[in-house]
Amino acid sequence: MPGPITALSDDDRGYLAQPEMRAMIGTALDLGWTLWAYERQFDATSRTDQAHLRSREHTNWRERQQAAHLSRLLEAAPDEPLLVWCGNSHASKHRPLGRDEDEWVPIGWNFRELSGIDPFVIDQTVTVDFGHWPQTWQRRVVADLAGTLAAHGGTAAILREQAPPPLDRYTGVDAVVVSTDNALTEDGA
Repeated sequence: MPGPITALSDDDRGYLAQPEMRAMIGTALDLGWTLWAYERQFDATSRTDQAHLRSREHTNWRERQQAAHLSRLLEAAPDEPLLVWCGNSHASKHRPLGRDEDEWVPIGWNFRELSGIDPFVIDQTVTVDFGHWPQTWQRRVVADLAGTLAAHGGTAAILREQAPPPLDRYTGVDAVVVSTDNALTEDGA
């Protein structure tokens, strides 16, 4: 695993192209936080099978590798707080009910299994527009919480156990973020 990140990267692709991510990383560095990349490392070449990189087998391998990296970071500094940012439900502690090898098993599940720690997980994607927004229930939740959202600048987090339906049924997370600003950036990240 690469060493700590000590400066904001010039990388302008994916997540690092998003102004909010760059601001978050810059703020964390300004606060003196130690940042580590936990992504799995492998060398992709022109002969790398792109279909395999999108396969469930590879995805689950990647999730296990990332959880193992996080577990090693925790072992190296057991008294330090650990904040992990990831998107698209990768932090979920929920494993699909079946034990089918073809099912997706997220980082959160793997991390809990490897570390023995039950992490506090926040799902920030419940009202994000992934191209099929708005679904009826999402519109209704945002409308029902309009007063609360307005009081908090348009975005608020809610503990799952205190959230209204259907947000209270999100398994594998401890809280959800609901927002009135749900558009993805132009790069789709």
